[in-house]
Amino acid sequence: MKKFLGIMIFSAMMFLSISVVKASSATISMSGNSTAIVGNTVTVTVTLSSGQPLGSWDFSIGYDTSLLRLNSSTAESGQRAVGYAQSTSQKSKSYTFTFTTLKSGSANIYVNSAEVYGFDESVMSVTKGSKTISIKTQAQIEASYSKNNYLKSLSVDGYNLTPSFDKETLEYTLDLDSNIESVNVKATKADSTASVAGDGEISLSEGSNQVNIVVTAENGSKRTYVININVKEVNPITVKIGSMEYTVIKRKSLLEIPDNFTETTVIIDEEEIPALYNEITKYTLVGLKNEDGVVKLYIYDLDSGKYTKYQELNFNSNKLFMLDAPYVPKGLSKTKIKINDEKVTAYKFNNNSVYYIIYGINLSTGNEDFYMYDSEELTIQRYDTTMLNTITKQKDRYLSLVIVLSCVCFLSMLFLLIEVNRDSKREA
Repeated sequence: MKKFLGIMIFSAMMFLSISVVKASSATISMSGNSTAIVGNTVTVTVTLSSGQPLGSWDFSIGYDTSLLRLNSSTAESGQRAVGYAQSTSQKSKSYTFTFTTLKSGSANIYVNSAEVYGFDESVMSVTKGSKTISIKTQAQIEASYSKNNYLKSLSVDGYNLTPSFDKETLEYTLDLDSNIESVNVKATKADSTASVAGDGEISLSEGSNQVNIVVTAENGSKRTYVININVKEVNPITVKIGSMEYTVIKRKSLLEIPDNFTETTVIIDEEEIPALYNEITKYTLVGLKNEDGVVKLYIYDLDSGKYTKYQELNFNSNKLFMLDAPYVPKGLSKTKIKINDEKVTAYKFNNNSVYYIIYGINLSTGNEDFYMYDSEELTIQRYDTTMLNTITKQKDRYLSLVIVLSCVCFLSMLFLLIEVNRDSKREA
């Protein structure tokens, strides 16, 4: 009897252990952004999954209604998801819930209730996940950004800066021989959230060169470190344009070649100088460096030796060099506008118009002409001045006709008044 009872107990224990092992389970997890800005939307993905085939499910989510407002969901009934599997291959199902954030705080999204069945209609145990979203105003987020815009180190490969680097010292100097054409500037930021611009391989010209290393903190504040590099210059060529003094660039590596230009050389002060030439426009460009070390291209007149700033404007496939118009189109007034950050002379119809007329030479064709510039769409097209002149002439004719008719009407009225006055006197 005891032996029989032992077998029964052992069998029951085995049955229970097998039942526990075979019991199926499911998980409802949540994923999405953990932070959000007040007034924006945030989307949370809720996924039901199991290692066993799903049969059916019915669950709903809850959330803090004082911090969130449900905008939309892919669930069958708003906050409630009800579904059925079509085959034994389905082991997961995902839904998305999109909320609007209402105010600052820590919002919790969770599973209220859940019933999940396997494809064999067995009841599955469910592990319910949740999601916490930290909601802040833009001001709160920006206030938490790092303000650290310092460098941890600053150096130039192979050379020593004067003075030695200190994060509080913003300006350094470096003197180099005339044969040095470039240096490698290394800058390491003190804060991982900051960004650095201006370091790396730097091309040098003879004379003064200013290298600006800009460190931008996470909160947007900037700090600029300056390295003044002086490359010993042999027989510098200086020119004066207006009240500004410039130095002629002798290294072609410092010249950016515009489209339709090829490399050439010119003789300035008995020295061979790198230059750029456009076969269509016959323009010859040389580089001039101002007192701040900024290099710009200038048109060099081989006959007069005069320099004119090269001002190229790009409009997709069209490239124009601005010129002074031979005349002001009738009916337009002269003004100044900015195109591609360059201030140029233009002509406008009226103060409300978004269209301007500019004059220049097409660097691809060599044609000089007027162009209509659309200041909203930033496009140009050739401008037909003949049409404007025709319209202006018609306008002038209409104006003359109106004046003549007005005079005729005035004289007629005057004559009529005189006659009426005469009749009145006769009757009297």
